[in-house]
Amino acid sequence: MTIATASFAGPSKPNFGLPAGAVIVETQSLKAGGYPDRTLILWMQNPSKHPSGATEDPEYVYTCPDQTRGSYYGGIAKVSLFNVKTNSIISTIEIKQEEGPSIPYAIRKGYYYEVEGKPDKAGEAKPHIMSLKDYNGDGKSLEFAVFDALACMGLETALIGYSEKQDKVIQYPILMVSEGDDKQKTEKILYSCDYLFSKKPESPGYWKYEIDYRGRGGTLDKYEIRYNPQKERFEGRCVSTEKE
Repeated sequence: MTIATASFAGPSKPNFGLPAGAVIVETQSLKAGGYPDRTLILWMQNPSKHPSGATEDPEYVYTCPDQTRGSYYGGIAKVSLFNVKTNSIISTIEIKQEEGPSIPYAIRKGYYYEVEGKPDKAGEAKPHIMSLKDYNGDGKSLEFAVFDALACMGLETALIGYSEKQDKVIQYPILMVSEGDDKQKTEKILYSCDYLFSKKPESPGYWKYEIDYRGRGGTLDKYEIRYNPQKERFEGRCVSTEKE
């Protein structure tokens, strides 16, 4: 059996073994990463459909949230790892984000997602959500990021990929140690991080960047994050201050 890598959205194919009401947003073979018998399936269960303002007015100017959502599906988004040889699902995860994922089915070019095909009258075309890259620095392009801008400051980013060690699809956790002006530290496991996977790493699997929210009554947040391959997670520190 061969599963096309092209993106599509519609009722699930029966041989994928997904429940009734599942809508497949996209499929992506892992062949280029060295696993021709593994495919990722991004799907949603009975999602709601939310056309962007551009569908009514082609002159519509995207808001900041539109830049990550465009015309989008709302609801619970899942990713399954499919075994092409046995025609069976190996594992499935639900994408975790603070506000819940908003997965675009049509969006304009030039923002966070790769966009394929000819734009419609709204200037939107189908995005390639599962654009596989090497985010964890292991030299293999087996991960993809999802993005959600809740406003013009703040960008939720989450990372999903294939774990060679576990032969499963996983959402990468982030162990974050946070510290403020009072020097009190807190430690928490996160499944999304502000701007992280939209930033270019300093070196493979290592990021160092800062986000300045002080103009909006917030803090200057300085991040330093690196990938721990043994634990298959990212580990980092965020120091928030009101001063330089």
